[in-house]
Amino acid sequence: MIYGLLAAIGWGTTDFLGAVSGRRLGSMPALAVSQLVGIVLATALFLVNGNGLSSLAGLGWFLVANGIIAMVAYAVHYHALELGPVAVVSPVGAGYAVVGFSLAVLLLGEQPGPAAVLGGVITIGGVFLVSANLPALRAGLHEKPPGLWWALGSAVGFGIAGFILGVIAKDSNDWIATLFTTRAVLVLAYLPLLVARRKTFHKVAGATAIAFVAAAAAGAFDLMGVASYSAGATRGYLSVVLAASAVFPAIAVALSVIFLEERLVLNQYVGIAVVIGGLMMLALAP
Repeated sequence: MIYGLLAAIGWGTTDFLGAVSGRRLGSMPALAVSQLVGIVLATALFLVNGNGLSSLAGLGWFLVANGIIAMVAYAVHYHALELGPVAVVSPVGAGYAVVGFSLAVLLLGEQPGPAAVLGGVITIGGVFLVSANLPALRAGLHEKPPGLWWALGSAVGFGIAGFILGVIAKDSNDWIATLFTTRAVLVLAYLPLLVARRKTFHKVAGATAIAFVAAAAAGAFDLMGVASYSAGATRGYLSVVLAASAVFPAIAVALSVIFLEERLVLNQYVGIAVVIGGLMMLALAP
């Protein structure tokens, strides 16, 4: 569970910084900067602490599938953050954990126990409450905001990619090699999209330094999230790690409250209590 929470901190901070940088640079340039930083850091970690790639033998197609699906999910997610509103995009995006959790239980035959399953369900439900301003969400869904369907697409993509990433980490039992290779394949899969969307880089010329710093920091925190998630997948039930990592939208909400001075509504306070209860159940589950 601890690894899932660390992943949530990384991904929640990435979401916040991704929204900041995406609206200043555009979704594609912001994603390009973040992924460049991510692959540089992943390569450095692999060269210093890696044990080669032999542990990944036989997992080539999983790596390719993860790279392609994750590339699409990242591109769609950043576009959703750029379009907004965050009150809709963030809670809908958190649905990735439902997809990944279900796949882990159904396809891997994981049986984490009734308490862990209930804790996971409660945590995911609490995340929805804490990351959603329900009045704004209802208004947003009624008005069909431009970011809604992109957020749904990214949730499904991240759920499938997260499940495949966990399978690679568990089968190889080498989170460093998993981290490096999945990042490398992701960047390679991203290059054709980058070339095809090069005309969307018009915002770069007028962007300030803070936009590039935010994008670079997003890449570092994203790598932290993937590293924590991969390490956790090698040490326990993937379904539990997925459920704990679903807390990431709450991190993004907390950062918005601290740095953007946004105010919480009643359901978000209730959601905080629900998340704490769900995480306690996960932590105490046998």
